[in-house]
Amino acid sequence: MAPSDARHSLIRASNSGSDPKLMSFEFFLENVSDPSGHLSAVDFYEVSDLSPEELGQFASAWYPLPIERQRTIASSMVELAEDNPELDFTAIFKMCLKGDDEPLLEIAMDGLWEHEDRSVIPGLLEILRSQKGSQVRSAAASALGRFPILAQEGKLLARDSETIQDNLMQVMEDDEEPVDVRRRCMEAIAPFNTMEINQHITLAYESLDPDFRASSIFAMGRTGEHGWLPILIQELQNEDPTIRYETAHACGELGEEDAVPHLILLLEDDDSEVQLAGVSALGKIGGPLAKKVLTSLAKDGDANLEEAARMELQDLEFDEDPKGFLGDL
Repeated sequence: MAPSDARHSLIRASNSGSDPKLMSFEFFLENVSDPSGHLSAVDFYEVSDLSPEELGQFASAWYPLPIERQRTIASSMVELAEDNPELDFTAIFKMCLKGDDEPLLEIAMDGLWEHEDRSVIPGLLEILRSQKGSQVRSAAASALGRFPILAQEGKLLARDSETIQDNLMQVMEDDEEPVDVRRRCMEAIAPFNTMEINQHITLAYESLDPDFRASSIFAMGRTGEHGWLPILIQELQNEDPTIRYETAHACGELGEEDAVPHLILLLEDDDSEVQLAGVSALGKIGGPLAKKVLTSLAKDGDANLEEAARMELQDLEFDEDPKGFLGDL
């Protein structure tokens, strides 16, 4: 079912007998323009998957709004889209990406997190290279981080790949840039996995800055380079729970079964977030031992770990039928 069909069917089902105007696109625009107007979840179906003409009408009502109301409405769209995959506010988020309000820009980037269309790349690069605050620029760097993965999968134009890599590298190498922005650039650029990039990751790992070190470990996982595994196995025993947490996720990204015995030890970690990171990594890596441990955990673990293990087992891709396997749990 198309998004537009879905929104109208839901509206009819939820409001049988009510005035059709109450759920019309025009009414939404009227209501959004009223600072005191209330918008229910079902109302937002009227602005899902907007046509260019509808987006123009929406923009006319949107731009005069107080910035706080824009933020509130955009945040609601992000939350609704996460819970309702049929909703598509991409056009609105891309429109918001052209604004100047930094909190709204961050909300828009959050809404576009899984969007893989190259059309958002120029806007993200513009934010990254701007004089805006480090928080929104860091968010732009992180948002750009999904495109190097697409490049490695052959799903991105070569010129886009080069542009992204060049810009991320320039910001990362600039010592005058804020540390937070530089480290997010390192994380984002890591999947390109060049010798130069790996040298930067090594330098960051050897840094005395704890945030830079944590980012270097995250970046190691994103490179897909198996040569990082000995370092990661060592860091699983780090005294800092943040490092153990990042290392577990990095091991999961690498997908090396040699890490599984070491990740199992994290299931007894004193930090619950580290435990969950270990479960997540085991699920990403898979294999007989990880599967056996997750199965046991799903039956006999504490409530949080049991649920996490079940979710990982559902997502695992095995040669055998996972549904048949899960049926015994």
